[in-house]
Amino acid sequence: MSPRDTTSQPELFELLEAMCEDRLSPADAQRLERLVLKDAAARRTYLAYLDLHGTLHWNAAYGSDGGRFEPAVTPRAEAASPVSRKSVIRPQLMWLMAASVLMTAGLSFALGRWGRTGVDGTPPVIATNGSDANSKDNQHDLSGQNVPDPKSGSTEIATNNSANKPVRIGSTLTDSPKAPDLPNETTPNTPIIANDNRAQRPTSESNKSPRTSGSVAAVVSVINEHLSAGWKLNGIEPSAPADDAEWMRRIYLDVVGHIPPVDVAEHFLADRNPRKREKLVDTLLDDSGYIRNWTIVWSNLLIGRSDDRNVNRAALQKYLRESFAQNRPWSEMVADFISAEGRFDENGATNFLLAHLNNQAVPAAAITAKIFLGRQIGCTQCHDHPFNDWKQDTFWSFKSFFEQTAVARVDRRDDHTGQMKSQAAVLERKPVGGEVTFENRAGFMKAARPKFEGTDVGVEADVDRRHELAKLMIAGEKPMIAEALVNRMWEHFFGCGFTRDVADLGPHNPPSHPELLDHLAREFVASSFDLKQLIRWVCLSDAYQRTSRFGSTNAADDPVTGTTPLFSRVYVKGMTAEQLYDSLLLATGAAKTPLESGDHDRRRHEWLQQFVRALETEENDESVTFESSITQALLLMNSELTERAVSLDRGTFLEKLIHDRDSEADKLKRLCLATLSRYPSQKELQVLRKLIHDGTASRPNAGWQDALWAYLNSSEFILVH
Repeated sequence: MSPRDTTSQPELFELLEAMCEDRLSPADAQRLERLVLKDAAARRTYLAYLDLHGTLHWNAAYGSDGGRFEPAVTPRAEAASPVSRKSVIRPQLMWLMAASVLMTAGLSFALGRWGRTGVDGTPPVIATNGSDANSKDNQHDLSGQNVPDPKSGSTEIATNNSANKPVRIGSTLTDSPKAPDLPNETTPNTPIIANDNRAQRPTSESNKSPRTSGSVAAVVSVINEHLSAGWKLNGIEPSAPADDAEWMRRIYLDVVGHIPPVDVAEHFLADRNPRKREKLVDTLLDDSGYIRNWTIVWSNLLIGRSDDRNVNRAALQKYLRESFAQNRPWSEMVADFISAEGRFDENGATNFLLAHLNNQAVPAAAITAKIFLGRQIGCTQCHDHPFNDWKQDTFWSFKSFFEQTAVARVDRRDDHTGQMKSQAAVLERKPVGGEVTFENRAGFMKAARPKFEGTDVGVEADVDRRHELAKLMIAGEKPMIAEALVNRMWEHFFGCGFTRDVADLGPHNPPSHPELLDHLAREFVASSFDLKQLIRWVCLSDAYQRTSRFGSTNAADDPVTGTTPLFSRVYVKGMTAEQLYDSLLLATGAAKTPLESGDHDRRRHEWLQQFVRALETEENDESVTFESSITQALLLMNSELTERAVSLDRGTFLEKLIHDRDSEADKLKRLCLATLSRYPSQKELQVLRKLIHDGTASRPNAGWQDALWAYLNSSEFILVH
């Protein structure tokens, strides 16, 4: 079955509908499993179907107006009659099925390259056990430069026999706990894993990898070995190392959230120290910009960009700033978010749950699992997930940990008037005991106890369930929070995680490099959940040193087309709204206040609100229209922000540049360095000179404004590459 045929198969949708209505027979379940597991297009259709089905179930059960639904603590009297909601959901579901078919088929047609997975059309092979650990051409120093082996070079490709095709060893799906035997059914777009031994992963301290040392060099070496082996087995060569200008700009945006200041860029490019990249990583991790950037990143993840009366954004950001400044272990921060109590303006960690306790805490359970555990469990509130460990009763057991949580409101003093008239939200624990009940798709009531990963904390009212959950989530040799965080951070720096959705780990969505993800998660735990150390490992790896440009040798390494990522280059991503705002003002000197000030944060947040819209979903989703290329382009071309950026007001970068005594050529070089963090080519200089003099003929200095405007509106400026 080809990827395009999958989306038009009525059998797939009939089985999906039967599964969602709890009328799937064991034979049908096995057939559905075969259809989904052997074909990537079917898996995408399956995930999209369940996601949309969960939304429809939410609307049918709780109402599209966001009304509250009170889950009974004891079975309701009417539950004796097993009445299902099929009659409510079915009309919407039929429209959903039709829309899903059209959308998926349209996406297939638009991409047109489902089967493109390797340089010769064969699936990529990912080495996952460090099989190339002793390869000489993998030597690397922490400055980011490759050290070629004088004997063998660095272009050796492992092939099978004389066919000059990538070696294919094992299959992603054959080790899946529930996958049936599928001999000779591997489709061209199914990712192939070399020596995938997930079934034999270490589970005890005595089985930990002997390479675990905690040193930066050792961990970076393991990253390099895993990725290099994958390149060789797939017959591709990675992109060339990025030049200093490209790498410097990228790491500034990734670590501190804005492009480098022009003076810093000038100094770094002139530095001849071979270890200057390693030094810059340490410098940025100690910079106040690191604290500011990751405060923004995690504020958006934890509570979104939308304003909420139950959330004190300033207090949450204060908590995050202090935590990142102290480099607190990630495990401690997670425990704080899960178990926090108190006023939202006094305990900033309370704001995470306060933002998601609507609709009887269903969003709180779903978003907690999504952010901290890397698990999508929203759809399991209404039915079992057939290919994941999370079942319907598992969801409600997890949700029951939040049953004792209540939101209260108290008067507080207004900061401006000093009067007691405004209110504060308070996160409290109420002494609630007993099981929580839920209704399955057949209409029967079932009970669930607070249980996580097999551990039942009890249903007594005096048990602090959230406190117990916090302890369970961070305990063990490799808790799920470690793997989830490593995967999310990898996506942040490379533009693509080990899984296509970093918040959807599980057997149905296998990682591209399972052994590397496992190793990094264990090292992260061994480092006492040190966030800065994790960033060092990633940023000093050979792959992160590479340019984002690709050529014929690694054109197949393109996750956008649906292929398994090999990380032979850093994938291009767009700037976030915050990155663009700060970079624009920094490059042009148009900031009215320093980037470090609270007033600047307030101005940025007010500016961002025009692009944010909250959505009525079970996970409190929001859309950010800024990420649309059209919106972004119009903003940069004709907004008040851009007008301010290219103005000739006193003190701006452009005003200082024009009145500087340097030569015209030096001024143009500095203009390019301030915006793109590199020096212009000779051809660029010729074009810029013409632009400047043509514009100046109409009005003084207009040409300089045109040149700056052109740089700010270039794709090179708005992309992280």
